[in-house]
Amino acid sequence: MSPTLGRSTIQNISTQEITANPFSINLYGETASEIDDLIDSVRVHGILVALVVVADPLGWTLISGHRRLECARALGMNDVPCEVRTIPDDVSRRRAILEYNRQRRKTFSQLMREADALEQILGQEALSRRNANLRQNLPDRRNSDNRQGRTDDQIARSIGLGGKDIYRQARAIWTMALTGDSRACSGVSQLDSGTKTVHAAYKDLRRRGQFGVGFRPTPYDVWAFRHDRAFGVPHPGSIPPAIVAHALHYYTEVGDLVVDPTAGGGTTLDVCQSMGRTCLAYDLNPVRPEILTHDIRQGFPAEASGASLIFCDPPYHTMLAEKYEPGGLAHADLQEWCAFLEGLGRDAMATLKSGGYIALLLANQTEKDVPAGQGYIDHVFLGYGALQAAGFMPERRISCPMDGSYLPQHVRRARVEGRMLGQVRDLIVMRKPLEISQSSGSPPANS
Repeated sequence: MSPTLGRSTIQNISTQEITANPFSINLYGETASEIDDLIDSVRVHGILVALVVVADPLGWTLISGHRRLECARALGMNDVPCEVRTIPDDVSRRRAILEYNRQRRKTFSQLMREADALEQILGQEALSRRNANLRQNLPDRRNSDNRQGRTDDQIARSIGLGGKDIYRQARAIWTMALTGDSRACSGVSQLDSGTKTVHAAYKDLRRRGQFGVGFRPTPYDVWAFRHDRAFGVPHPGSIPPAIVAHALHYYTEVGDLVVDPTAGGGTTLDVCQSMGRTCLAYDLNPVRPEILTHDIRQGFPAEASGASLIFCDPPYHTMLAEKYEPGGLAHADLQEWCAFLEGLGRDAMATLKSGGYIALLLANQTEKDVPAGQGYIDHVFLGYGALQAAGFMPERRISCPMDGSYLPQHVRRARVEGRMLGQVRDLIVMRKPLEISQSSGSPPANS
């Protein structure tokens, strides 16, 4: 349905008498920061297309031309040409705003805010039709008189998002994001920036249950898994969620407390939610509200006491330092790194419950910042030594090779130079010894 527009006239109106439309601002945001590409044109040529306004008791309310009005005010223009329209009611004004912005380039969030507005408008119109039919004792024709088809199909066409199937996927993502779901919010951010399609973001949400009922873990100690953006948000230190899932499967039970002291993008959080574990996640620079601010070099917070598993994928010593904020573990020198591993072992021993596990994911360092005379730094060896010194018992060493995200030119250069590209990464799992009962001299059952 097109908006109901009355007659119009053109006149110059003072820029100070025109008020931005709250409905438009709610849909598209403030426009003051979006005028850089237009202001030069207005400076040279003036306002070429009249703004559209409606008269209100206190002045004029803008229907179309928010960016042009901001340009005029920035350039000190006293008045601007306006098309004064008579639009009788609020619903018609909202429809007019949507129609005037039909050709505007929009982000995913702006499109979905348009969809929210259209759903409300269409719902009000449907209710009005039903009430009118009831007053006239006519059958409810809400399905047969809608020549434009189903509401979702109509909205999809109106906002230019394709058919109803894509719109339903977009609606699912948007609905989850409005609840504060971090993965859905991340998907919306990627859709806004154009780095992900609606279908890809929807598939990410659908895959979140893959570690729940029906999960089939590998029975081998080589976990060659690939990244899956359905878990965690983009972060320099992101890891394949299946590594976390398998660690939870083998070393925890449903309902157990899992602690991730270097949570990064929150992969451990999301996998724990999928598998029914409680998770406490910390990071020096959290990127999600569920991750609490804490520097693990200061020990574990009190609420982490009694954890069944500590899963730690720390920023490797200087290997990705340029991607992390200064002052963090990624910028520590080798001596500081070794001191961190030793402190982590001592603090984990004090935090875990009797018989609890620590899983430490570490990769070899082969090229960057390797001490003179050494071919590589074996971080797994350093981590193993630190945990053993703290009193942990070795449980398992699992190979978790990195998925080889090297560019073709890196591979060609390595072949020419006779170098090997590093892909060795291991998960070392160690166990806190069971406490011996002083009364019986035997270990407690199922501790």
